[in-house]
Amino acid sequence: MPQSLHLWWVLLPRHQPRQAVLRQYLRLYLPDLDEAPLPTTASGKPYLPQLNFNWSHSQEIALLAVSGACAVGIDIEVVRPHPRRPAIARRFFGAGLQTALAAAPEEERDRVFLYGWTYYEAWIKAHGGSLWQLPPALEPHYAYRFGVGDRAVATVVTLCPDPPDVRFFRLPPHNCA
Repeated sequence: MPQSLHLWWVLLPRHQPRQAVLRQYLRLYLPDLDEAPLPTTASGKPYLPQLNFNWSHSQEIALLAVSGACAVGIDIEVVRPHPRRPAIARRFFGAGLQTALAAAPEEERDRVFLYGWTYYEAWIKAHGGSLWQLPPALEPHYAYRFGVGDRAVATVVTLCPDPPDVRFFRLPPHNCA
């Protein structure tokens, strides 16, 4: 049976701290989660020993990934111009991603760049690392990239032996407050 992967699209209320919003969604899985600050890894990634999750936000949009039994990383970026994208791509991307970026039509290069960036960051987060460490050696994993509305792009990476059963969720904004 495949592992489950739940992806939550969250609109961040302006008046609520982000950690409070995260805790609200984590309580869907752990109803008895208390108010204590979530523990974090050395790189600052929040974690709970009994639940594999990761979250990312860009402006007022956030994504939460909750995995059954596999490590997970997710990244979201609002699409915007990136004048330094060639230099960043040379530093962080492999040859395949650099080739895809160079081959993309000019009007799509920021979006293609951000898909590459979100993949890289989600991969690092799935391993519990930070952007300033050397990336771990490539190992079997599953990556899903997707648009978030028409404004943002995202990638989720799971370190599973089998492809997960992916489910998307989005509560109406009034339930997020």
